[in-house]
Amino acid sequence: MFILENSFKKTPFLWLALLGLLWGANFIFMKIGAAVLSSSQIVWLRLAFGAFVLSPFLPIVIRVIGTNRKLLFHVSVMALSANVLTFHCFMEGTKRLDSGAAGVLSGTVPLLTTILAALVLPEEKLSRQKTAGILTSFIGIIFIVNPWNGLSSSTMSGVGYMLLGGIGYAVAFVYARKNLVNSGVPSLSLAALQMLLATIFYTPLTHWAGMGAITDSWTIAASVAIGLGVLGSGFAYVIYYGLIQSIGAVATSSVSYLPPVVALCLGIIFLGESIGIEQMAGCMLVLGGIFLVRNSLRK
Repeated sequence: MFILENSFKKTPFLWLALLGLLWGANFIFMKIGAAVLSSSQIVWLRLAFGAFVLSPFLPIVIRVIGTNRKLLFHVSVMALSANVLTFHCFMEGTKRLDSGAAGVLSGTVPLLTTILAALVLPEEKLSRQKTAGILTSFIGIIFIVNPWNGLSSSTMSGVGYMLLGGIGYAVAFVYARKNLVNSGVPSLSLAALQMLLATIFYTPLTHWAGMGAITDSWTIAASVAIGLGVLGSGFAYVIYYGLIQSIGAVATSSVSYLPPVVALCLGIIFLGESIGIEQMAGCMLVLGGIFLVRNSLRK
């Protein structure tokens, strides 16, 4: 870990780019996995492999929850909101939409977090710039949905799932800010426990029949287990929290611009997804809105 910490400090932009690539690639991995596996199977594998990667960070938090059961409750809420709800909704949304469009819609998480924080945290207020960014992004969502060319139930439900997943993340971020900021436990240890609890919580919800189909294609197996689980949900956490510790939360938050662009490009290159003028305009509006909101938070 010491070697990684040094690398985070010396080459932060390289690690930010890698983190953006990993998170953006999650959507193409979900799309590939959906060819043979059910949504619940993909989500469970993602959680389980992510938990495995983070397991070395568990001992610290396990010692703490022995005397602090309230911490276990708070992390359980985080696991249900940020992992069980969000991972499931993002999976269902990606099944119904192009992976690129799903990736762009996932970029609304900072906007949804800003709205929720303004509603429940007295110190957070919606400035004009934040409001403009939120409105700009949601106009972009309308362009992505493209209602003037006819609405399919699949598209509408896909957008709904992505926004609901974004709300799950927003709830988790605000909840963590109120209840876990001063826990005294390293963030990676909390993330390890959160991923483990999410795996346990999601197990009874998983449809197991046909899980063996993953062995029929090593491309699909690698996409779900390695790409989505080990890298996108395990190692990505290590990079994210390592960068926060090395270069600060504000600088690390700039990574939020990358996953939507990465998802869009990967979908076009590897899955042959096409994007019309309206969808491209919508993507630019969503990214513009994210920029306005993020820029206002730095001031």
